[in-house]
Amino acid sequence: MLDNNFNRELKSILHYCLEYGIKNISFKLDSFNSIKNVDRRIEFGSKVHLGFMKAQNLIIQNLIILGNKKLRTKDQIKEMMRQNKEKDIIQKYEKNLDVITYKEKILRKAADTIAWQLFGNDITTIRRLYKDIPPVEIYNSNLKHDIEVVEGIFKSNNNTFPLITDITSFIQVGDLIVREPDNPQIRIIELKEGKVNEKIEEIIQDYADNQCERKLYYELSGKDTKFQKQFSRYVKQQSKALKTANIINTGEGKDDVTGIDLKIINDVFYTQHYDGIISKMLEEVDKHNYSLRRIDECLVLGVYNTSKIPIHEGFEVWKKSMGIDFPTVNLISFINAPTAFPIFLHPFSIDDKVRLVNRDKTILISLDIKKWFNILEEKGLKVNLLTKKQTAKLNNVPSQLKSFEYNGQAIEIQYGEIKQILHDGIFERMFNQCVRPASLADFIKYGLSHVENIDF
Repeated sequence: MLDNNFNRELKSILHYCLEYGIKNISFKLDSFNSIKNVDRRIEFGSKVHLGFMKAQNLIIQNLIILGNKKLRTKDQIKEMMRQNKEKDIIQKYEKNLDVITYKEKILRKAADTIAWQLFGNDITTIRRLYKDIPPVEIYNSNLKHDIEVVEGIFKSNNNTFPLITDITSFIQVGDLIVREPDNPQIRIIELKEGKVNEKIEEIIQDYADNQCERKLYYELSGKDTKFQKQFSRYVKQQSKALKTANIINTGEGKDDVTGIDLKIINDVFYTQHYDGIISKMLEEVDKHNYSLRRIDECLVLGVYNTSKIPIHEGFEVWKKSMGIDFPTVNLISFINAPTAFPIFLHPFSIDDKVRLVNRDKTILISLDIKKWFNILEEKGLKVNLLTKKQTAKLNNVPSQLKSFEYNGQAIEIQYGEIKQILHDGIFERMFNQCVRPASLADFIKYGLSHVENIDF
Protein backbone atom coordinates (compact mmCIF):
# COMPACT_ATOMS: atom_id res chain seq x y z
CA MET A 1 0.00 0.00 0.00
CA LEU A 2 2.78 2.43 0.91
CA ASP A 3 5.93 3.02 -1.13
CA ASN A 4 9.26 1.43 -0.21
CA ASN A 5 10.95 4.75 0.51
CA PHE A 6 8.33 5.69 3.13
CA ASN A 7 8.58 2.23 4.70
CA ARG A 8 12.37 2.55 4.98
CA GLU A 9 12.01 5.96 6.62
CA LEU A 10 9.39 4.60 9.03
CA LYS A 11 11.61 1.67 10.04
CA SER A 12 14.46 4.09 10.77
CA ILE A 13 12.17 6.34 12.83
CA LEU A 14 10.86 3.39 14.88
CA HIS A 15 14.41 2.13 15.43
CA TYR A 16 15.42 5.51 16.85
CA CYS A 17 12.21 5.73 18.96
CA LEU A 18 12.34 2.23 20.40
CA GLU A 19 15.72 0.54 20.02
CA TYR A 20 18.52 3.07 19.62
CA GLY A 21 19.05 3.75 23.33
CA ILE A 22 19.19 0.05 24.19
CA LYS A 23 21.51 -0.91 21.33
CA ASN A 24 24.03 1.93 21.79
CA ILE A 25 24.99 1.71 25.48
CA SER A 26 28.23 0.21 26.79
CA PHE A 27 26.49 -2.36 29.02
CA LYS A 28 23.80 -5.01 28.69
CA LEU A 29 20.33 -3.85 29.66
CA ASP A 30 18.59 -7.00 30.89
CA SER A 31 16.55 -5.59 33.78
CA PHE A 32 15.76 -2.37 35.66
CA ASN A 33 18.62 -3.20 38.02
CA SER A 34 21.02 -2.60 35.12
CA ILE A 35 20.46 1.18 35.38
CA LYS A 36 20.38 1.60 39.16
CA ASN A 37 23.96 2.82 38.91
CA VAL A 38 23.89 6.62 38.40
CA ASP A 39 26.51 6.67 35.62
CA ARG A 40 24.71 3.92 33.73
CA ARG A 41 21.37 5.68 34.13
CA ILE A 42 22.84 8.90 32.75
CA GLU A 43 24.41 7.05 29.81
CA PHE A 44 21.18 5.21 29.04
CA GLY A 45 19.07 8.39 29.30
CA SER A 46 21.37 10.33 26.98
CA LYS A 47 21.34 7.55 24.35
CA VAL A 48 17.55 7.20 24.51
CA HIS A 49 17.16 10.95 24.09
CA LEU A 50 19.66 10.98 21.23
CA GLY A 51 17.49 8.37 19.52
CA PHE A 52 14.43 10.53 20.16
CA MET A 53 16.22 13.53 18.61
CA LYS A 54 17.13 11.54 15.50
CA ALA A 55 13.55 10.25 15.20
CA GLN A 56 12.12 13.74 15.71
CA ASN A 57 14.31 15.17 12.95
CA LEU A 58 13.27 12.42 10.51
CA ILE A 59 9.58 12.88 11.37
CA ILE A 60 9.87 16.64 10.72
CA GLN A 61 11.66 16.11 7.40
CA ASN A 62 9.03 13.67 6.18
CA LEU A 63 6.07 15.75 7.41
CA ILE A 64 7.42 18.78 5.52
CA ILE A 65 7.80 16.72 2.31
CA LEU A 66 4.28 15.31 2.69
CA GLY A 67 2.85 18.73 3.53
CA ASN A 68 4.22 20.23 0.35
CA LYS A 69 2.90 17.26 -1.67
CA LYS A 70 -0.50 17.73 -0.07
CA LEU A 71 -0.58 21.40 -1.05
CA ARG A 72 0.35 20.62 -4.67
CA THR A 73 -2.18 17.79 -4.89
CA LYS A 74 -5.01 19.93 -3.48
CA ASP A 75 -4.18 22.68 -5.99
CA GLN A 76 -4.14 20.14 -8.84
CA ILE A 77 -7.55 18.77 -7.81
CA LYS A 78 -9.02 22.28 -7.66
CA GLU A 79 -7.62 23.09 -11.12
CA MET A 80 -8.94 19.83 -12.62
CA MET A 81 -12.39 20.45 -11.14
CA ARG A 82 -12.34 23.98 -12.56
CA GLN A 83 -11.52 22.55 -15.98
CA ASN A 84 -14.22 19.84 -15.63
CA LYS A 85 -11.72 17.03 -16.06
CA GLU A 86 -12.92 13.41 -16.17
CA LYS A 87 -14.10 12.02 -12.83
CA ASP A 88 -11.67 9.06 -12.98
CA ILE A 89 -8.67 11.37 -13.25
CA ILE A 90 -9.81 13.50 -10.29
CA GLN A 91 -10.45 10.39 -8.19
CA LYS A 92 -6.90 9.22 -8.83
CA TYR A 93 -5.55 12.47 -7.35
CA GLU A 94 -8.01 12.27 -4.46
CA LYS A 95 -6.74 8.76 -3.72
CA ASN A 96 -3.18 10.12 -3.70
CA LEU A 97 -4.32 12.79 -1.24
CA ASP A 98 -5.80 10.11 1.03
CA VAL A 99 -2.48 8.23 1.02
CA ILE A 100 -0.58 11.42 1.93
CA THR A 101 -2.99 12.08 4.83
CA TYR A 102 -2.62 8.48 6.03
CA LYS A 103 1.19 8.77 5.97
CA GLU A 104 0.98 11.97 8.01
CA LYS A 105 -1.12 10.17 10.63
CA ILE A 106 1.44 7.36 10.80
CA LEU A 107 4.30 9.83 11.32
CA ARG A 108 2.36 11.68 14.02
CA LYS A 109 1.72 8.35 15.79
CA ALA A 110 5.48 7.77 15.65
CA ALA A 111 5.92 11.14 17.39
CA ASP A 112 3.21 10.08 19.87
CA THR A 113 5.33 7.00 20.55
CA ILE A 114 8.03 9.32 21.91
CA ALA A 115 5.49 11.41 23.83
CA TRP A 116 3.83 8.45 25.53
CA GLN A 117 7.24 7.26 26.72
CA LEU A 118 8.03 10.72 28.10
CA PHE A 119 4.72 10.66 30.00
CA GLY A 120 5.16 7.13 31.32
CA ASN A 121 2.10 5.93 29.35
CA ASP A 122 -0.12 8.04 31.62
CA ILE A 123 -3.46 8.53 29.84
CA THR A 124 -4.52 11.25 32.33
CA THR A 125 -1.62 13.40 31.12
CA ILE A 126 -2.35 12.67 27.46
CA ARG A 127 -5.98 13.77 27.86
CA ARG A 128 -4.99 17.07 29.51
CA LEU A 129 -2.87 18.01 26.51
CA TYR A 130 -5.52 17.38 23.84
CA LYS A 131 -7.97 20.20 23.04
CA ASP A 132 -9.86 18.66 20.08
CA ILE A 133 -8.62 21.14 17.46
CA PRO A 134 -7.20 20.34 13.99
CA PRO A 135 -3.46 19.49 13.93
CA VAL A 136 -0.97 22.16 12.88
CA GLU A 137 0.21 21.85 9.29
CA ILE A 138 3.98 21.57 9.66
CA TYR A 139 4.76 23.51 6.48
CA ASN A 140 2.81 26.48 7.93
CA SER A 141 4.48 26.52 11.36
CA ASN A 142 7.66 28.30 12.35
CA LEU A 143 9.71 25.13 12.72
CA LYS A 144 13.09 26.71 12.01
CA HIS A 145 13.01 28.65 15.28
CA ASP A 146 11.62 25.63 17.19
CA ILE A 147 14.40 23.37 15.89
CA GLU A 148 17.08 25.90 16.85
CA VAL A 149 15.74 26.07 20.42
CA VAL A 150 15.43 22.26 20.64
CA GLU A 151 18.99 21.74 19.45
CA GLY A 152 20.24 24.34 21.95
CA ILE A 153 18.43 22.65 24.86
CA PHE A 154 19.71 19.18 23.92
CA LYS A 155 23.25 20.41 23.32
CA SER A 156 23.38 22.00 26.78
CA ASN A 157 22.16 18.78 28.46
CA ASN A 158 21.61 15.59 26.45
CA ASN A 159 19.69 14.07 29.37
CA THR A 160 16.97 16.65 28.79
CA PHE A 161 14.69 15.98 25.85
CA PRO A 162 12.53 18.70 24.20
CA LEU A 163 9.68 17.41 22.02
CA ILE A 164 8.18 19.69 19.37
CA THR A 165 4.44 19.49 20.00
CA ASP A 166 3.28 20.30 16.45
CA ILE A 167 4.47 16.93 15.14
CA THR A 168 2.27 14.90 17.51
CA SER A 169 -1.38 13.92 17.19
CA PHE A 170 -2.53 15.09 20.59
CA ILE A 171 -0.30 17.72 22.23
CA GLN A 172 -2.14 20.98 21.57
CA VAL A 173 -0.70 23.11 24.35
CA GLY A 174 2.64 24.90 24.04
CA ASP A 175 5.39 24.60 21.44
CA LEU A 176 7.73 22.29 23.36
CA ILE A 177 7.30 19.64 26.03
CA VAL A 178 10.48 19.24 28.07
CA ARG A 179 11.41 16.32 30.30
CA GLU A 180 14.42 16.74 32.55
CA PRO A 181 16.50 14.04 34.27
CA ASP A 182 15.26 12.89 37.69
CA ASN A 183 12.44 15.46 37.56
CA PRO A 184 8.91 14.01 37.53
CA GLN A 185 7.42 17.33 36.43
CA ILE A 186 7.05 18.43 32.83
CA ARG A 187 7.67 21.86 31.38
CA ILE A 188 5.42 23.30 28.66
CA ILE A 189 7.20 26.02 26.73
CA GLU A 190 5.65 28.65 24.45
CA LEU A 191 8.21 29.90 21.94
CA LYS A 192 7.93 33.46 20.67
CA GLU A 193 10.21 35.53 18.45
CA GLY A 194 10.23 38.98 16.90
CA LYS A 195 10.54 42.48 18.34
CA VAL A 196 6.89 42.70 19.42
CA ASN A 197 7.09 39.50 21.44
CA GLU A 198 10.41 40.57 22.93
CA LYS A 199 8.74 43.79 24.11
CA ILE A 200 5.80 41.81 25.52
CA GLU A 201 8.18 39.52 27.42
CA GLU A 202 9.96 42.60 28.77
CA ILE A 203 6.67 44.10 30.03
CA ILE A 204 5.56 40.83 31.63
CA GLN A 205 8.93 40.31 33.31
CA ASP A 206 8.89 43.87 34.65
CA TYR A 207 5.42 43.30 36.09
CA ALA A 208 6.51 39.98 37.62
CA ASP A 209 9.48 41.72 39.29
CA ASN A 210 7.66 44.85 40.51
CA GLN A 211 3.96 43.90 40.71
CA CYS A 212 3.02 47.47 39.69
CA GLU A 213 -0.37 47.42 37.99
CA ARG A 214 -0.33 51.17 37.29
CA LYS A 215 2.92 50.87 35.33
CA LEU A 216 1.49 47.89 33.40
CA TYR A 217 -1.63 49.92 32.57
CA TYR A 218 0.37 52.88 31.23
CA GLU A 219 2.71 50.59 29.27
CA LEU A 220 -0.25 48.99 27.47
CA SER A 221 -2.39 52.12 27.05
CA GLY A 222 0.48 53.72 25.15
CA LYS A 223 0.49 50.91 22.56
CA ASP A 224 -1.68 50.54 19.47
CA THR A 225 -4.59 48.07 19.15
CA LYS A 226 -2.51 45.54 17.22
CA PHE A 227 0.08 45.37 20.02
CA GLN A 228 -2.63 45.07 22.68
CA LYS A 229 -4.26 42.17 20.83
CA GLN A 230 -0.89 40.43 20.47
CA PHE A 231 -0.25 41.00 24.17
CA SER A 232 -3.62 39.43 25.03
CA ARG A 233 -2.94 36.37 22.81
CA TYR A 234 0.52 35.98 24.31
CA VAL A 235 -0.78 36.07 27.89
CA LYS A 236 -3.62 33.62 27.13
CA GLN A 237 -1.23 31.12 25.54
CA GLN A 238 1.25 31.36 28.40
CA SER A 239 -1.55 31.07 30.96
CA LYS A 240 -3.01 28.03 29.20
CA ALA A 241 0.38 26.29 29.14
CA LEU A 242 1.07 27.05 32.81
CA LYS A 243 -2.40 25.92 33.90
CA THR A 244 -2.13 22.64 31.97
CA ALA A 245 1.35 21.93 33.32
CA ASN A 246 0.12 22.67 36.84
CA ILE A 247 -2.76 20.17 36.51
CA ILE A 248 -0.40 17.50 35.20
CA ASN A 249 2.27 18.15 37.83
CA THR A 250 -0.01 18.60 40.86
CA GLY A 251 -2.98 16.48 39.86
CA GLU A 252 -5.47 19.25 40.59
CA GLY A 253 -7.10 22.09 38.69
CA LYS A 254 -10.05 23.09 36.51
CA ASP A 255 -10.68 21.61 33.09
CA ASP A 256 -10.59 24.48 30.57
CA VAL A 257 -13.16 22.82 28.28
CA THR A 258 -15.86 21.69 30.73
CA GLY A 259 -14.96 23.92 33.70
CA ILE A 260 -15.14 20.85 35.96
CA ASP A 261 -12.80 20.68 38.96
CA LEU A 262 -10.24 17.93 38.43
CA LYS A 263 -8.41 15.73 40.88
CA ILE A 264 -6.09 13.12 39.40
CA ILE A 265 -5.49 10.15 41.69
CA ASN A 266 -1.91 8.89 41.77
CA ASP A 267 -2.85 5.30 42.59
CA VAL A 268 -1.45 2.82 40.06
CA PHE A 269 -3.41 -0.28 39.06
CA TYR A 270 -1.37 -2.79 37.07
CA THR A 271 -3.42 -4.42 34.32
CA GLN A 272 -2.70 -7.62 32.40
CA HIS A 273 -2.35 -7.46 28.63
CA TYR A 274 -2.69 -9.78 25.66
CA ASP A 275 -0.45 -7.97 23.13
CA GLY A 276 2.26 -10.58 23.80
CA ILE A 277 -0.18 -13.18 22.45
CA ILE A 278 -0.79 -11.04 19.36
CA SER A 279 2.99 -10.81 18.84
CA LYS A 280 3.18 -14.62 18.63
CA MET A 281 0.16 -14.69 16.32
CA LEU A 282 1.87 -12.21 13.98
CA GLU A 283 4.77 -14.66 13.70
CA GLU A 284 2.40 -17.59 13.10
CA VAL A 285 0.70 -15.95 10.10
CA ASP A 286 4.01 -15.86 8.24
CA LYS A 287 3.54 -19.65 7.84
CA HIS A 288 -0.18 -20.30 8.13
CA ASN A 289 -1.75 -17.04 6.86
CA TYR A 290 -4.11 -16.74 9.82
CA SER A 291 -4.20 -17.31 13.58
CA LEU A 292 -7.21 -17.29 15.93
CA ARG A 293 -7.47 -17.00 19.72
CA ARG A 294 -9.99 -16.44 22.50
CA ILE A 295 -9.00 -14.35 25.53
CA ASP A 296 -10.77 -14.86 28.86
CA GLU A 297 -13.50 -16.79 27.02
CA CYS A 298 -15.10 -13.56 25.77
CA LEU A 299 -12.64 -11.68 23.53
CA VAL A 300 -11.97 -13.09 20.05
CA LEU A 301 -8.80 -12.35 18.10
CA GLY A 302 -7.97 -12.92 14.47
CA VAL A 303 -4.58 -12.12 12.94
CA TYR A 304 -4.28 -12.46 9.17
CA ASN A 305 -1.65 -12.27 6.46
CA THR A 306 -3.52 -10.04 4.01
CA SER A 307 -0.60 -9.25 1.68
CA LYS A 308 -2.13 -11.30 -1.15
CA ILE A 309 -5.81 -12.02 -0.51
CA PRO A 310 -8.36 -10.54 1.96
CA ILE A 311 -8.79 -13.73 4.00
CA HIS A 312 -9.59 -11.63 7.08
CA GLU A 313 -13.18 -11.45 5.82
CA GLY A 314 -13.59 -14.91 7.33
CA PHE A 315 -13.39 -13.33 10.79
CA GLU A 316 -17.02 -12.19 10.52
CA VAL A 317 -18.14 -15.73 9.74
CA TRP A 318 -16.21 -17.11 12.75
CA LYS A 319 -17.56 -14.37 15.02
CA LYS A 320 -21.19 -14.88 13.98
CA SER A 321 -20.89 -18.67 14.39
CA MET A 322 -20.36 -17.95 18.10
CA GLY A 323 -23.36 -15.64 18.30
CA ILE A 324 -21.28 -12.46 18.74
CA ASP A 325 -23.05 -9.30 17.58
CA PHE A 326 -20.49 -6.78 18.88
CA PRO A 327 -18.73 -4.71 16.16
CA THR A 328 -15.37 -5.86 14.80
CA VAL A 329 -12.43 -3.60 15.63
CA ASN A 330 -9.38 -3.35 13.38
CA LEU A 331 -6.39 -2.46 15.57
CA ILE A 332 -4.90 -0.19 12.91
CA SER A 333 -8.04 2.01 12.97
CA PHE A 334 -6.79 3.61 16.21
CA ILE A 335 -4.23 5.50 14.11
CA ASN A 336 -7.15 7.90 13.50
CA ALA A 337 -7.69 8.55 17.24
CA PRO A 338 -5.37 11.34 18.49
CA THR A 339 -5.24 10.28 22.16
CA ALA A 340 -5.18 6.52 21.52
CA PHE A 341 -2.22 4.42 22.64
CA PRO A 342 0.27 4.26 19.72
CA ILE A 343 0.34 0.89 17.96
CA PHE A 344 4.14 1.22 17.73
CA LEU A 345 4.48 0.75 21.50
CA HIS A 346 3.11 -2.79 21.40
CA PRO A 347 5.75 -5.54 21.68
CA PHE A 348 5.59 -6.45 17.99
CA SER A 349 8.67 -6.51 15.76
CA ILE A 350 9.36 -3.32 13.80
CA ASP A 351 8.85 -5.28 10.58
CA ASP A 352 5.40 -6.37 11.74
CA LYS A 353 4.49 -2.82 12.79
CA VAL A 354 5.36 -1.58 9.30
CA ARG A 355 3.39 -4.46 7.72
CA LEU A 356 0.38 -3.57 9.86
CA VAL A 357 0.29 0.07 8.71
CA ASN A 358 0.67 -1.22 5.13
CA ARG A 359 -2.34 -3.55 5.69
CA ASP A 360 -0.16 -6.54 4.75
CA LYS A 361 -1.13 -7.98 8.13
CA THR A 362 -4.43 -7.34 9.89
CA ILE A 363 -5.48 -7.68 13.54
CA LEU A 364 -9.23 -7.98 14.14
CA ILE A 365 -10.84 -8.03 17.58
CA SER A 366 -14.39 -8.45 18.87
CA LEU A 367 -16.16 -9.13 22.15
CA ASP A 368 -18.84 -11.48 23.36
CA ILE A 369 -20.16 -8.69 25.58
CA LYS A 370 -22.69 -10.88 27.40
CA LYS A 371 -19.90 -13.19 28.56
CA TRP A 372 -17.91 -10.13 29.64
CA PHE A 373 -20.92 -8.96 31.64
CA ASN A 374 -20.85 -12.38 33.34
CA ILE A 375 -17.19 -11.82 34.28
CA LEU A 376 -18.09 -8.43 35.75
CA GLU A 377 -20.90 -9.94 37.80
CA GLU A 378 -18.72 -12.81 39.02
CA LYS A 379 -16.44 -10.13 40.47
CA GLY A 380 -19.29 -8.54 42.41
CA LEU A 381 -20.24 -5.82 39.91
CA LYS A 382 -23.81 -5.23 38.79
CA VAL A 383 -24.46 -4.54 35.11
CA ASN A 384 -27.45 -2.54 33.94
CA LEU A 385 -28.31 -1.57 30.35
CA LEU A 386 -30.12 1.75 30.20
CA THR A 387 -33.08 1.99 27.86
CA LYS A 388 -32.55 3.66 24.49
CA LYS A 389 -34.63 6.60 25.70
CA GLN A 390 -32.51 6.99 28.86
CA THR A 391 -29.33 6.71 26.79
CA ALA A 392 -30.45 9.37 24.29
CA LYS A 393 -31.31 11.73 27.15
CA LEU A 394 -27.94 11.08 28.80
CA ASN A 395 -25.94 11.63 25.62
CA ASN A 396 -27.72 14.86 24.69
CA VAL A 397 -26.39 16.79 27.67
CA PRO A 398 -24.06 19.55 26.34
CA SER A 399 -20.39 19.49 27.40
CA GLN A 400 -20.79 16.02 28.91
CA LEU A 401 -18.70 13.05 27.85
CA LYS A 402 -20.92 10.78 25.78
CA SER A 403 -21.40 7.24 27.05
CA PHE A 404 -20.50 4.12 25.10
CA GLU A 405 -23.55 2.57 23.47
CA TYR A 406 -24.17 -1.14 22.89
CA ASN A 407 -27.09 -1.49 20.46
CA GLY A 408 -28.09 2.06 21.37
CA GLN A 409 -27.97 1.42 25.13
CA ALA A 410 -25.54 2.86 27.69
CA ILE A 411 -23.93 0.47 30.18
CA GLU A 412 -24.14 1.26 33.89
CA ILE A 413 -21.83 -0.55 36.33
CA GLN A 414 -22.53 -0.59 40.06
CA TYR A 415 -20.35 -1.65 42.97
CA GLY A 416 -21.87 -1.15 46.40
CA GLU A 417 -23.63 2.21 46.30
CA ILE A 418 -21.43 3.63 43.53
CA LYS A 419 -22.73 3.68 39.96
CA GLN A 420 -20.80 4.58 36.83
CA ILE A 421 -21.60 4.79 33.13
CA LEU A 422 -19.00 3.23 30.83
CA HIS A 423 -17.44 5.47 28.17
CA ASP A 424 -15.32 4.75 25.11
CA GLY A 425 -12.12 4.83 27.17
CA ILE A 426 -12.70 1.42 28.76
CA PHE A 427 -13.08 -0.18 25.33
CA GLU A 428 -10.05 1.69 23.96
CA ARG A 429 -8.10 0.01 26.77
CA MET A 430 -9.52 -3.38 25.79
CA PHE A 431 -9.16 -3.18 22.01
CA ASN A 432 -6.20 -0.83 21.51
CA GLN A 433 -4.11 -1.06 24.67
CA CYS A 434 -4.88 -4.80 24.67
CA VAL A 435 -5.90 -5.05 28.33
CA ARG A 436 -7.44 -8.44 29.10
CA PRO A 437 -11.22 -8.29 29.70
CA ALA A 438 -10.93 -9.97 33.13
CA SER A 439 -8.21 -7.50 34.13
CA LEU A 440 -10.45 -4.61 33.04
CA ALA A 441 -13.18 -5.96 35.29
CA ASP A 442 -10.70 -5.83 38.20
CA PHE A 443 -9.71 -2.31 37.16
CA ILE A 444 -13.33 -1.10 37.15
CA LYS A 445 -13.98 -2.69 40.53
CA TYR A 446 -10.84 -1.08 41.96
CA GLY A 447 -11.85 2.33 40.65
CA LEU A 448 -15.39 2.15 41.99
CA SER A 449 -14.19 0.97 45.39
CA HIS A 450 -11.73 3.89 45.72
CA VAL A 451 -13.10 6.95 43.94
CA GLU A 452 -16.51 8.31 43.02
CA ASN A 453 -17.31 9.61 39.54
CA ILE A 454 -14.44 8.06 37.64
CA ASP A 455 -14.72 8.26 33.85
CA PHE A 456 -13.96 4.87 32.31
